[in-house]
Amino acid sequence: MAANPADTVPPKKRYLLAAVPVVFYTPETRFGFGATGLCFFNFKNDSAFAPRSTVNLGFAYTQNKQVLSGIPFNLFLKNRSWQLYGEIAYNKFFYNFYGVGNRQSPDFVERYGVEFPRIRITCLKKLAPHFYAGLRYAFDKFSLFKLDTTGQLIKGSIPGSKGGYVSGAGVVALYDNRDNVFYPSKGIWTELVVYHDDPATGSSFQYTRVAFDFCKYFSYKENILALNAYSIYSDSDVPFFQMGILGGQKKMRGFYEGRYRDNNVMIFQAEYRRHLIWALGFTVFGSVGQVAHRYDQFNTQDWRYTYGAGLRLTLDKTQKMNLRIDVAVGNKKILPYFTVGEAF
Repeated sequence: MAANPADTVPPKKRYLLAAVPVVFYTPETRFGFGATGLCFFNFKNDSAFAPRSTVNLGFAYTQNKQVLSGIPFNLFLKNRSWQLYGEIAYNKFFYNFYGVGNRQSPDFVERYGVEFPRIRITCLKKLAPHFYAGLRYAFDKFSLFKLDTTGQLIKGSIPGSKGGYVSGAGVVALYDNRDNVFYPSKGIWTELVVYHDDPATGSSFQYTRVAFDFCKYFSYKENILALNAYSIYSDSDVPFFQMGILGGQKKMRGFYEGRYRDNNVMIFQAEYRRHLIWALGFTVFGSVGQVAHRYDQFNTQDWRYTYGAGLRLTLDKTQKMNLRIDVAVGNKKILPYFTVGEAF
């Protein structure tokens, strides 16, 4: 009788524990310092090829006096027949607010503080090879403080400028056939989320939001081309802290996170990745995006663009986890990024 392939693989240790220091840099935080505890494990009845579940406990403090703490988790049950992921967190942040829409004055900016506990839970069931579907619940309690007395938020006319509860549920569909989670060279990852906030579920707001995120990867030898299309659609006014935004370390690097925001957003990104020598690689990337109050208001005049380049240093060769060092340009400003993992 032929042997089962799983029987020929040495059993892997069911769990691994680690504690590591954390250092990162983004324009929104400047340098951040902290530590994280990591637990990688498999459930008792998982096969030798089952992906590891993870639970992290992290804390960081930044030069901008921001506090980030949380427990992100990603659980694979019954050999990924079920997947449960999300986070429980508390954050205290100081942000820049540039107004809503594409046509704000280029010199306008105000600073505000916000603190919020957060719960995010998504449960997916495998319905077909590489295809998963399920439900998502989201909760935040936003409390704003230290508003600019000469700014827009203190007037209270912008949705969400008085803070409030976000509490809603949604439906999630996910397709993922990438060859690697952290540094894919081929395959597709795409997610569609239809989410609704409502007073009936404890929210201070009422709106529906549809988010679509699509990534496609091509490779030829050691050359990789990664493409990303992202869109948010909303049928009504959304609190400003839940709007679609341009900027940040993942969507349109080169803009401060939230440099442009509104109810709807469209973003297109491309990145060329190449291994050089030893554990070193490099990338060049570019992106275009636009926000709009209504979906039919997208136009040819208000597209914004960013571009840049970066270096990659492999931290884990087996998992293909990289240290990311990027420099990006947007609105004639140069912004650096220093973190772990790819933008998309």
